[in-house]
Amino acid sequence: MKTEQLEIFGARLKSARMIAGLSLRELSDKIDNEVTKQSLSKYENGQMQPTSKVLQSLAKALNQKIDFFLLNSFIQFESISYRKKQDLPKKEEEAILERARAYYENYSEIEIILGAKSKFINPVSELIINGYEDVEQAATILRKEWDLGLQPISNLIEMLESVGIKVYVIEHSDKIDGVSIDVENGSPLVIINVADKPLERIRFTILHELAHSFLRFSEAIKSDSKLLEKLCHYFASCLLLPRTKLLEMIGGKKRTYIQIEELKSIKNFFGISIRAIVYRLKQIGIITENYHKRWSIWLNKTYGAKNEPGSYLGVEKSYRFMQLINRALSEELISISKAAALTGVNILDIKRIELVG
Repeated sequence: MKTEQLEIFGARLKSARMIAGLSLRELSDKIDNEVTKQSLSKYENGQMQPTSKVLQSLAKALNQKIDFFLLNSFIQFESISYRKKQDLPKKEEEAILERARAYYENYSEIEIILGAKSKFINPVSELIINGYEDVEQAATILRKEWDLGLQPISNLIEMLESVGIKVYVIEHSDKIDGVSIDVENGSPLVIINVADKPLERIRFTILHELAHSFLRFSEAIKSDSKLLEKLCHYFASCLLLPRTKLLEMIGGKKRTYIQIEELKSIKNFFGISIRAIVYRLKQIGIITENYHKRWSIWLNKTYGAKNEPGSYLGVEKSYRFMQLINRALSEELISISKAAALTGVNILDIKRIELVG
């Protein structure tokens, strides 16, 4: 192998090891010390090439096909922003990132096979965010450019993928909510944890993470982490619930009293939490700071910090990836075994899908 190929192989080997959650020592033990920990380190650093026999052992130990290691490309992550707890184990964090990298890679491969490569264009790349009004403006621009109008976004994940943003869904502990990733020469990637979370919170977290990825915050904002997080929260609220529509539904004038049923109706229609709605009403001057605080105290006292009344019964799911896979199968551009490799689905299940189709 050439130096560049060795480096790519090493990166792919390390990625597979992290997906498996193994240290170098643990991987060496798993292949019965066929190669040492030191040799594995040299493989990963692009300094050595394994023999065919060792490669087969590594593939088996890491539950990967040999083709995985021989691909001549590796997706690079440029910047990563997390919403996670500090006690998320490093191994788990690495495994999540590497699984997301593999998903992004497989998604990109099927797009290339079909000539359906999606390209993300950021409509607000020139807008510098200095405060809440700029965030509101960014959300307004995006709704216009993405043809969203003033209506609810019924399937946020599907909508984002239609404009070139990839969303990787995981089910994990509450130690992580989401991750936003800028991909070198590629579209943004969002990782979202959906385990034991209401849909409105999932939708909000996705957009919060996207705000980190493609809004251009001023240096002053970036130096104030608390304000930065509040503005990312506000962006999620603004995009989910257009200002014009909110004013229409709430009456368009200052309010001294709002019934819970009014807020539940807005929540159920737009898929946004009551807490986010009330905060937004404060920001646009419909209610006072004091009334907002009273609402927050009442919600926390009555329902707890993570619960609230009302329910959003929408659907958040990506269909595009599997649609591309099924299309490629129908057009005989990929084999059933290739489809199974790209999706991580058992080959027998792929055959069942094909038979049903």
